[in-house]
Amino acid sequence: MKIVLSRIDERLAHGQVISSWTKQLQVRRILVIDDVLANDSFMTEVMKMAAPTGVDVETMSVENALPRIQEDTSSENVMLLFKSIDYAYKLVNSGYNLERLNIGNIGSGPKRKAVTKRVFMAPEEIDMARELSNKGVYVYLQMLSSDSEVNILKQI
Repeated sequence: MKIVLSRIDERLAHGQVISSWTKQLQVRRILVIDDVLANDSFMTEVMKMAAPTGVDVETMSVENALPRIQEDTSSENVMLLFKSIDYAYKLVNSGYNLERLNIGNIGSGPKRKAVTKRVFMAPEEIDMARELSNKGVYVYLQMLSSDSEVNILKQI
């Protein structure tokens, strides 16, 4: 599997993800890794319908994602998409060697503080970002492919 982007965006298959990133990176498949969505056939179908022609969308749990990523030998460009940092964190702690993690959008909420004007994180999410960085994952903020990358450690 040729993973060209691993991204956190709580909006998931939002217009920016689909139009900007898939075109720029010639993504042919999006794997949404989320334990809740993996069991929600309605939302899975909604995301599949939102995808542009030629881009397949699959949802799966963290438990099922690791063997799938390791066993897939296709050469098509794939995006890993997470609704929250905890699923990326679980995937890494399950043994996946994630090199880069893009954070695009995490909305405000209880206990969340502004990291940027589009990314809000709770203390435990900030801790996960730091821990991922300490494990060698380059965690960075970048909304659109045309924006500059910003190392999250400079913002938290």
